[in-house]
Amino acid sequence: MNQQQDLASAVMKRDRSRSRMRMVTVTVGAASLATAGVVAYNLPGSTHTTAVSGTTTTTPSAQPSAASQQPGDDGGDGAVTVPSGTFGQAPAQATSGGS
Repeated sequence: MNQQQDLASAVMKRDRSRSRMRMVTVTVGAASLATAGVVAYNLPGSTHTTAVSGTTTTTPSAQPSAASQQPGDDGGDGAVTVPSGTFGQAPAQATSGGS
């Protein structure tokens, strides 16, 4: 009879351990899901601009005054101008001849 009690006790301990592990797994999963939601919520929105037909879109940026420009400075501060109809796509690359 003592052997059956030991076996029953071992089975109960195993079940409790599985239950604890399951609870820990669910808790960690829920915490990581909540963290991912907070991170996604705090990420900045889209910074892309869309070209409107017939116009040119320029990303907003402050332009330096002519007095503050250095010789050889074209005044460009990294602003990108996208002509209408291209939607920011690079030109297709030509394929090279095979050898």
